[in-house]
Amino acid sequence: MLFNSFSYFAFFPVVFALYWASPRALKKPVLLVASYVFYMSWIPIYGLLVAALSLVNYAFGFLLEKSRKSGSTNQTLAETAENALPIEKMSGYTCTILVFGLVINLGCLIYFKYINFLFKTFVDAVNLIGSSLHIQMAQLHATAFDIILPLGISFFIFEFIHYLVDVAKGEKAIRNPIDFALFAAFFPSQIAGPIKRFENFIEQIGTASGRSARALKFRSTDMQAGIALILQGLFKKVAIADNLAVFANTGFNPALHLNAGDTWIGVLAFALQIYFDFSGYTDMGRGSAKMLGISLPDNFNFPYLANSIADFWRRWHISLSTWLRDYLYIPLGGGRSHKNRNLLLTMLLGGLWHGAALHYVVWGGFHGCLLVLNNWYDKTVKGNAQLTAFHARPAGKVLSVLLTFALVLIGWIFFRADTIPQALHMMQKMFVGTSQTSANPILSTMLIRSPIVVAMIIYGCYASIFSLPKFAQQKQFELQPLSLLGWSARIPLYAAVAAAAIGFAPLQPSSFIYFQF
Repeated sequence: MLFNSFSYFAFFPVVFALYWASPRALKKPVLLVASYVFYMSWIPIYGLLVAALSLVNYAFGFLLEKSRKSGSTNQTLAETAENALPIEKMSGYTCTILVFGLVINLGCLIYFKYINFLFKTFVDAVNLIGSSLHIQMAQLHATAFDIILPLGISFFIFEFIHYLVDVAKGEKAIRNPIDFALFAAFFPSQIAGPIKRFENFIEQIGTASGRSARALKFRSTDMQAGIALILQGLFKKVAIADNLAVFANTGFNPALHLNAGDTWIGVLAFALQIYFDFSGYTDMGRGSAKMLGISLPDNFNFPYLANSIADFWRRWHISLSTWLRDYLYIPLGGGRSHKNRNLLLTMLLGGLWHGAALHYVVWGGFHGCLLVLNNWYDKTVKGNAQLTAFHARPAGKVLSVLLTFALVLIGWIFFRADTIPQALHMMQKMFVGTSQTSANPILSTMLIRSPIVVAMIIYGCYASIFSLPKFAQQKQFELQPLSLLGWSARIPLYAAVAAAAIGFAPLQPSSFIYFQF
């Protein structure tokens, strides 16, 4: 059940009506049942996987809290300097429970997502060693295991890890099993994030510190913002991302010998596609949650207007980048020791998180190297008055944004290409040229006939009115200007956006890109 499908637009109004019509005591059970119906509409058996992992991590939370209180330390998360994992301050029993819980979660992730990749890598290594040492042995062949990757497993495993680590540090375990199950299965964020923090989520549904349930109170402002976010996300996905997918798929087709211009169009198309596809999903998820009275964290803040690679990662997939910072980079030592090494390891593992393939690792390593260079250049600028003055001027700011986008664009080639050689060959065509190209401008011709240009212009005008003023103030976009409109003006606007999204939709829709991760 996709957010942009007719089945979802039949499912969600029913959930919305049942949720708000139910008595207070039944609202969370209604959401929980709806979340499992949503998830099990794909492969029902995997609903048992989510339930089993929820039960296991719920139990581990209690064990960690009990062991922490009985140990020598009862330090809270707020008291922990720089949010670092205080392993040395935990009791041995607490550390053992935490490690065991992490192994179960990561073991589950490795089995479903990485077992074929690891087995193939092992077989290739054995064959390589045998041939290099001239050992007479039959070539081994890696037979892939028939494993279907559960939707959203990378996201809810990261949420479970965050929960266990924070409870081990000093946060209170979730007492109510329905609350914990809902945290794990909440359908607006379950498949592709954003990655929630349990403290914020539980506080909103009303069981933290004895507070009344915010999510049980209907607010017209939440309704308005939710509908606007859903329609914004629908337009991004259907009108823009799905049309760009045609260009990206053609541009990255290794069987086609595209010229330099078409290759540039294909790469640019994918860069825009992945942003509008993923941010569109996030908007629709956040909008659905907002209509249910729950706020989810935003995942994007105009990442392609970033003025550095570090700034890009503060604006792109924010819930993942902050998770990697808090639960990988800082525990490795953060900026206190071996900063460059920690950055590289974090980004390499972040790349591997996206998929069990070498090109994702290379993409992560590429961004890790860029972040190391970014830190070095920042220090250089601070020590040079001329460079500082240059970057303060409009020309310097524009150049920084363009250079950052160009580097991000190169990274997307590694991310999207099926293999490293294909990525390098595409870069060769883009920057050097090659004789093996088609004289016919395939994508250029397609671009003239495609509605994508008109759709982009419409969204650009909309974003300039509603988004850029907020961006200029370094604030997240929350669609506040729409609150100035009454329902008599808002309903025709909503209808126009929905009609435009459907009108621009291509004949062949595409699934959300991040569903595969």
